[in-house]
Amino acid sequence: MAVPDRLIGTLTCFMVCLCAAPAAHAYSASEAFIEAPANGGGGGRWFSGSPADGFNCGVCHLTAQGQRKFPLHVAGLPIDAGYTIASKQQIVLSWPEFATRWRELRPNPMLAPAPGAPVPAMGIVAELVAESGAGSGTIEIETATAGAGEQCEKTRPNLKPRVAAQLYQIRPGVDALLVKPDATGVLRCESRQLGQRCIVFVSSCGASEARFIWTAPSLWEGPIWFSAGFVASDALNGTSDGDSVQEVSLPVVPSGGAAGVYRQTLRGCTLVRGGGSIHAGVASIGALVLVWRLRRRVSQRNREQR
Repeated sequence: MAVPDRLIGTLTCFMVCLCAAPAAHAYSASEAFIEAPANGGGGGRWFSGSPADGFNCGVCHLTAQGQRKFPLHVAGLPIDAGYTIASKQQIVLSWPEFATRWRELRPNPMLAPAPGAPVPAMGIVAELVAESGAGSGTIEIETATAGAGEQCEKTRPNLKPRVAAQLYQIRPGVDALLVKPDATGVLRCESRQLGQRCIVFVSSCGASEARFIWTAPSLWEGPIWFSAGFVASDALNGTSDGDSVQEVSLPVVPSGGAAGVYRQTLRGCTLVRGGGSIHAGVASIGALVLVWRLRRRVSQRNREQR
């Protein structure tokens, strides 16, 4: 099947922005996702791997052979029970293995790393998106009651506690908005209409977990996908190669729905979701990205053999 020119153009712009971005900071600062491609940014694409985004961090960041892998743990999603109208769930993201490695490398965060010492870095992008593209509920982050594990490490004695998780609100046709806390210290983003999204971003600052409250939509929206990308490195090298990459994609079906059957359908046929075929254009972009990744790997191996 021929790929439409507009899809090729989109993919080309996407690859250019990734290659041009400063790889050392591409996943550790939220501003990198917002910047225009001409400035080396993501142009508003967050690489969460959700149905609304399509791409994940693995299209650029490559895990080298022998690279230590750091998992991302997700708790609180109603995977088996399903969601009910306007129900609330506390979702907990944690990365204890990388947090332990971080503390090993930075036992005293108030001291600058020694010259030549390995520098750790990480970043997480996560969101909940309805497969239909409609609103997928509300996300809230309580900063005033955040625990020590949710806070950035203190690099100076006089620094105020700062929560590592940020929340962005995305609406069609407008720039991404960094959500500010209300009078009670709560970050709140609501997705009610088609194309509206709430992005949770965890910055690289020494935290070991992130917590947020997800309130399901007030109307049934069919399957809702939790999608996340976790990139971590215990020895930042200034490139997108040799990173630990984990991509999470979990469907949450309406309560009473056949969650097991839905997941089995996904495993049995990768191009079918609950009986509906994925649009051919999305599959075509995925194929092109796969070819691009294979070419990058071959190029990497050739450089190593020289």
